[in-house]
Amino acid sequence: MLELCMRLARADTEIRRRLEVQGLSLNDLTLLQSLCAAPGQRLRRVELAERLGITPSGIARLLAPLEKLGYLTRDSDPHDARIALVCVTEVGADLYQDAVKVAEEKASSLLGDLYDSAEQEQLTELLGRLAPSNV
Repeated sequence: MLELCMRLARADTEIRRRLEVQGLSLNDLTLLQSLCAAPGQRLRRVELAERLGITPSGIARLLAPLEKLGYLTRDSDPHDARIALVCVTEVGADLYQDAVKVAEEKASSLLGDLYDSAEQEQLTELLGRLAPSNV
């Protein structure tokens, strides 16, 4: 079992390396995907951390550079001013739409060369048991 876990970790590293797009890491794309799919394109930081499976401090480190680049903003919750919401900007949403197209092409090339469509579906199902999608 350890060998399987080690191979999964190496595969994760390789996929992350190959799917960097337009200066965005796979984590950045996942974060933008979560925000773009959320009602009003905004989420509380805690909700975002839960969806991405990272700690609140990890989400803060992930948000800072994207906010600095103008892809994200913070707003107050209209119902509770103590709660800050993370919002994707129009620039961030546009960048995500462009980047996801390129990332999809890269992913199709990477995995399409290794697995036929039935194997891709099976792998998706198997990995879904280990890490269900939160998006």
